[in-house]
Amino acid sequence: MTIMLSEKPTDEQLRVQFVKALEEISFTPGELLKWMSVRGDYRDGSASIRSIQRMLAGETRVSGTMMVLVNMLVRQHRRLKARYPDLVWSVTEHGTYTTQVDGWHVYISPQTKGRWVLSCSSGPSRDDYSPPFGRWLDALAEAQNKALMSVEEGMADLAELKVDL
Repeated sequence: MTIMLSEKPTDEQLRVQFVKALEEISFTPGELLKWMSVRGDYRDGSASIRSIQRMLAGETRVSGTMMVLVNMLVRQHRRLKARYPDLVWSVTEHGTYTTQVDGWHVYISPQTKGRWVLSCSSGPSRDDYSPPFGRWLDALAEAQNKALMSVEEGMADLAELKVDL
């Protein structure tokens, strides 16, 4: 649903747009909170997560700032999918799905109870940079959907580390 700039969306239209956006990028409220915190949101985490949950439930209006942030993430996700439309996944003998994106290695490994863990690294060696920990996901398709954004986040993290050196 596209809202024209001249129209003021209803609370329910905003809520639906917010829910759909988070689903498209496979973000949970916790992941959105973490993304915001890493980028400088200094507010109390428990208050922020409750605020996000209330927006999703329709208990409070989705703020304009929140829609801007989530729409930025959706646009980034769509750009990445357009840039890499044909990722080729191979499966190892242990059932791990792997692919490469701009020299980065992406791994989606099966875990217990049908869950998957998504991780990436800047190269094949254990000495190459890898974000601190992988992401646990409930479905392979969800993990594959998040792969490009995980690589993008890893690239940004590595660039920040190099600047700080």
